[in-house]
Amino acid sequence: MRLKMQEDKLNHLVARMEISRTLYGYAQGVDRRDWERFRGCFCQEVEIDLSSYSGNPPVTMALDDWVEVVRTGLSGFDATQHISANHLIEVNQDKAHATSDVQASHILDGERAVLAGWYDTQLKHEEGRWRISRSQLNVTWTLGPNTLYARAAERFQKESH
Repeated sequence: MRLKMQEDKLNHLVARMEISRTLYGYAQGVDRRDWERFRGCFCQEVEIDLSSYSGNPPVTMALDDWVEVVRTGLSGFDATQHISANHLIEVNQDKAHATSDVQASHILDGERAVLAGWYDTQLKHEEGRWRISRSQLNVTWTLGPNTLYARAAERFQKESH
């Protein structure tokens, strides 16, 4: 019985480490423009809620569509840095809930727009790894010109044609 309890605790700790790795992979995939790494962090269908920033309602979309939305929106920046911290993770068998703080810097032509807040994330364990099934961004503050995002998307569209 005692050995089983220790094994359960160890499995729980391993799951939490793997979930943090998924959250870090999300940020690093975006910042390094490693779209396969980014893709590997999500389920084939994902619910995305950016309403605290955009005002638009949450949407459920296919993974390919989500990757394209992010690639198109962020690849036009000269650089981005998404810092993911303070992971609080609850694991329940093959599902998990995580909250994490985020600070995201976006650089374009020497200007910087920063967004900070926290993510409320649902994950599923599938195909041997933890993947995000739902991601809700909760923005607490921003700094810099919000017009940078539209300019970066426009730049990406011009350069990709």
